Amino acid sequence: MKKLILLILTVFVIQGAFAQAPQLNLPSDPKLEAEAKRRFALSVDAMSADKFREAANSLSWLMKNVPELYDGLYINSYKAYEELAEATSDEAKKNMLLDSMFIAFDLKAKYYELSDLEVNNKAYRYYKYWKSNKDKMPEAIEAYEAAYKNPAEVINNNLVSYMDIIRRAKAYGVDIPNDKVFDVYTQVMETIDLKEQNGEDADRLEKYRTTVNSLLTMTMGDDLNCDFINNNLAPKLETDPNTKLAKKVFSLLLNQGCSESPYFLTAAEIIQKDEPTEGIAKVIAQRAFVNEEYDKAISFYNEAINLSKDPEKKADLLLDLTSVYIKMGNKAEARKTALQAAETNKASESQALTLVANMYMNSFDQCAKKVSQVEDRAIFMAAYDLYQKAGNSEGMAQAKAQFPTVSDVFTANKKEGESIRVGCWINVSTTIKARPTN
Repeated sequence: MKKLILLILTVFVIQGAFAQAPQLNLPSDPKLEAEAKRRFALSVDAMSADKFREAANSLSWLMKNVPELYDGLYINSYKAYEELAEATSDEAKKNMLLDSMFIAFDLKAKYYELSDLEVNNKAYRYYKYWKSNKDKMPEAIEAYEAAYKNPAEVINNNLVSYMDIIRRAKAYGVDIPNDKVFDVYTQVMETIDLKEQNGEDADRLEKYRTTVNSLLTMTMGDDLNCDFINNNLAPKLETDPNTKLAKKVFSLLLNQGCSESPYFLTAAEIIQKDEPTEGIAKVIAQRAFVNEEYDKAISFYNEAINLSKDPEKKADLLLDLTSVYIKMGNKAEARKTALQAAETNKASESQALTLVANMYMNSFDQCAKKVSQVEDRAIFMAAYDLYQKAGNSEGMAQAKAQFPTVSDVFTANKKEGESIRVGCWINVSTTIKARPTN
């Protein structure tokens, strides 16, 4: 009776499985066909009940005896073996089950085809389970190479992990030339760029970029130096000045402290042309200033100022631009720019007013007419006003030391407190101030 009940239940299982079964490629041999149907039904039933050991038993028989039964045979197989691997704490047993999982992936590729997602999932599983297994590194690299044959389908899990697999493999002694390391780096970064173009989370992708850059540095060590970048990557900008490449060159040169590279500014200007930002504009302006290309510095500082949305940063940029005008000797424009900085950000007011006051102090020889001591030294009185407004007591003392004496004011038939006009480029009004007669 028990055998009869078991037989009836088995029949129901088989009928239920076949009621929702895909199209099966059953063998022509009647006995083999019957057994294939039975094993198929048992595997489906076991998978649905999360009985992965039972499912694996039937699936293993099916893969061996009817390998072209249907593609789901391999999907269920790699899923079952992965579940079993994760459920055991025995390392040897775990690795054996993982081997079976990868065999299921490979057999599906042989008899059917792996989807792009399956190719990616297979690659990531090498990283997930065997990233510390040096013997598996060549297989892992091969799996990642397959995933990157279709960059548009690469999953996010395979961005940082590919670069880290290369790092680990090289650390384990796998012979990977620097050119290969750099090719992988380029592939990963281009894939990240592609994802950003397709609208994925830019902040998250930028974190990936930062991590991948760090992994490149760790992988190549001292080999990743300015000479390597200048000789192997940067020259491509001369024949293909595209933004993607420029970003990579700029980032690497910056990270490796190679800002003196002739390609640093080239890359920055390519980026700024296509994707203008305040930060890159500032970098170009600073370099132009150092190179005494003042018109270029002014142009890019103004570009950075116009792009800036932060009052503090904008004020800092205006003060930098002030320094350019001072260096050029254009004091009137320097004052105008400094005062704009003071208006833009209250915290910058003291520094801005001090810069202008300093310019007044340094203009005595340029502006003095050598006719009236009081009129000539009115420059220092105007400087004092600005130092006072800036709260710069040291500057106030320096300016005061240059005031005419009380005797000088009296001799000029003037009085302290009277209004006086400062000429030259300064062209402001102040009040007569004097220091005690020595």
